[in-house]
Amino acid sequence: MIWFILAIIFAILAFYFHNSTDKMENTTKSNPLPSYAAPKSKTYWESFKESNPTKANEIETLWELDFSTLSDRDAREKKETLERLSKGINCSISQIKENYLKEIEKYPARLIPQMIESTNREMSKEMETFHIGEGNTASALMVKWLKERHKELGSPDANISASASEREMEIAKSYFPYTKTEDLKERIKSLREMSELFKCPIDRLEKFYKDDVMSKYDGTYDNFHYLPEAFKYMASQAYEVAPRVALKPENTSYGIMCDWLSDIMELERKKFIDNKEVKCPYCHSSDIKLGFFKNEFECNSCKQRFGGL
Repeated sequence: MIWFILAIIFAILAFYFHNSTDKMENTTKSNPLPSYAAPKSKTYWESFKESNPTKANEIETLWELDFSTLSDRDAREKKETLERLSKGINCSISQIKENYLKEIEKYPARLIPQMIESTNREMSKEMETFHIGEGNTASALMVKWLKERHKELGSPDANISASASEREMEIAKSYFPYTKTEDLKERIKSLREMSELFKCPIDRLEKFYKDDVMSKYDGTYDNFHYLPEAFKYMASQAYEVAPRVALKPENTSYGIMCDWLSDIMELERKKFIDNKEVKCPYCHSSDIKLGFFKNEFECNSCKQRFGGL
């Protein structure tokens, strides 16, 4: 019974609304109303700027854009990007650029092109993480600032690319005694770059680097695997960077660090063998020696090699 009653009520309502519409149409036809423009709704940015005038001004100043020309989506995404950045580096929105460039100035100016490249690679990750447009990312803003900085500095590579001095050649020969002269000249460019980056004189670079590695590695066999992993990473970076800096991979700063890290690993392997800390993962023998190239262990019992690069 209740469904029958509801059906009647819905039918009455439908009839009422139908008649009401007809009456409105007839009234409109017989007594046309004066036309007027519907009030325009405010954009996202207009509403935000009205509520937060100071913050809105900081955001537009940092992006160097008039946000009233942007779509609601772009305005919102750009605003939220700066809010995340501000929170991430713990400063006001107006201080973001200044603080970011202070960090950049800690590194040699000639590394800026590499910074631009790596920041561009991070852009797609940021877009995916926050579901925002490319031009609305913090990465896009940082690339813009890096390009401005690079343009201001002109050609900071001049000192790096200058001809090698006699003293520099002597230092390079002491580091790499079996290296050809042409390769030594390339390595000197990388040593200069490393000297700037580490704030360390060229003739102390090897010791500085090795001391730094050993300060972060506890010297135990259980954690030794971190060194080969670091070597593999730097070797891959050497091959990636080499075409951009017009050097052979082994002559890049990454290649040089691979050489020095290789020295550390050889000494560590000898130490583990002498202390009987190494066991073959295949037959569990402690009768171990260094492989022919000294970059891995070799078991005297089962002849298996392990722990290499």
